[in-house]
Amino acid sequence: MAFKSKTVKRFSVRGFLAAILHPFMTSPTDAPGVFASGDSYNNVGDWHTLLLNNELSSQCELERMVCCKCTTNVEHEFLLLHFRHPTQHHAVAILVLDRTSRPDSTENNNGNGSSRSLGIGQSTIVSPSVSATPAHDSIFTTLNNGSAIQSYLTKRYGQHKDLGTLDFSASARPSAMQVSVLLCVIHKHSPTYHLWQYQCYWYSYTVWEALKRLFPGCQETTLSEGRSRFCGQEVRKAESVEAVCELYRAEWARFENAAEAKRGREEATRGSGEESKRGREESRRREEAKGGGEEAKGGSGEEV
Repeated sequence: MAFKSKTVKRFSVRGFLAAILHPFMTSPTDAPGVFASGDSYNNVGDWHTLLLNNELSSQCELERMVCCKCTTNVEHEFLLLHFRHPTQHHAVAILVLDRTSRPDSTENNNGNGSSRSLGIGQSTIVSPSVSATPAHDSIFTTLNNGSAIQSYLTKRYGQHKDLGTLDFSASARPSAMQVSVLLCVIHKHSPTYHLWQYQCYWYSYTVWEALKRLFPGCQETTLSEGRSRFCGQEVRKAESVEAVCELYRAEWARFENAAEAKRGREEATRGSGEESKRGREESRRREEAKGGGEEAKGGSGEEV
């Protein structure tokens, strides 16, 4: 006789309070490129530079990725990256990542002003050239606000659907810096947009599969069919995941070595400064001691 197991959901006071208070919590704006005060649209290289200049931004963790697909016209595919703030843990920012065959009208906006993004339906991606053209791998950031991101998605992509999710283990979540290094590696590997090899389908697939392989233990969920398909037919694309992962490992090792060397130089500079400070303090104490000795000697002579 088979017995059906019952799943008992534990009540969490912390989770309950977080759910109630979340709408009233202020969204942080102290992590440029991830949590910002306004819209920004950057190519992946500029986004990497933004993270390099802000330690808090680089420490944001990717906890979920969503693969999305336009349901009309070109059936463009793009990714949503859910980053959690490293200190204000209630805050999650959703960034939009995609590849097109021409720059967006708002690229390099860097948060100065509102986005004036053209819809995908107006982009040259509607009828891209069969020949190779420069690829534009870009990432969009907006306020940590559900209505703001939905407004952007609707304006840029029109009707779309979620194809699947990838949830990363809490013990193995990639940092924003690690993601940015991977995106730079992918762009360097294939800097051109080619309709039959390196299009948006190839890009979203390669980013997805590379992160899944580099940060194991994640949970993948399929929500709808149609990934890497146009009008139901599978689109031919290059197989680059293994090569990209190898390039990432080498690039990340170089990045860590450079960061370690920089920390070493900073520590050496601090140590030299502290040593100089100790030397000055010691000289001051000797001068004070010498001055005190002279005063004592002078006082002794008066008594005689």
